[in-house]
Amino acid sequence: MRVVLDTNIFVSGLFFGGTPRKVLNFIEEKLVTPCFTIKTFIELERLLYHDKFTKQRNLLPFSITDFLNRLKNYSLIFPQPSKILIIIKEDLADNYLLACARLSQASFIVSGDDHLLKLKEFHGISIVSPREFLKIVKK
Repeated sequence: MRVVLDTNIFVSGLFFGGTPRKVLNFIEEKLVTPCFTIKTFIELERLLYHDKFTKQRNLLPFSITDFLNRLKNYSLIFPQPSKILIIIKEDLADNYLLACARLSQASFIVSGDDHLLKLKEFHGISIVSPREFLKIVKK
């Protein structure tokens, strides 16, 4: 099942655990295939290396480089679409996730972001919280 995971799922799952970590575990279990555009993957990489997460990175038993390399092996990475529709005006970066989901024909966008969650769906793609996604995958 193709999914677009918001960067907040990766940050929360890697650095803080909880439900987002369970969602990330689905990747290695091959229950989901994360989808990115080149831009969304670079944004994830930039965020994981941000100075504000230095302490959390140092607590990991692996490097972010190793994590990203493994993630690439499990993922589909698409070229950047030529046009991005502005659906969410409050946070323009969210529009890149919507474009990625449409381009990759994802089944779900998983996010903790209220701007995305309030849409509920986009072009037939369900937008759900990590908790909702866990329930769906467990069925």
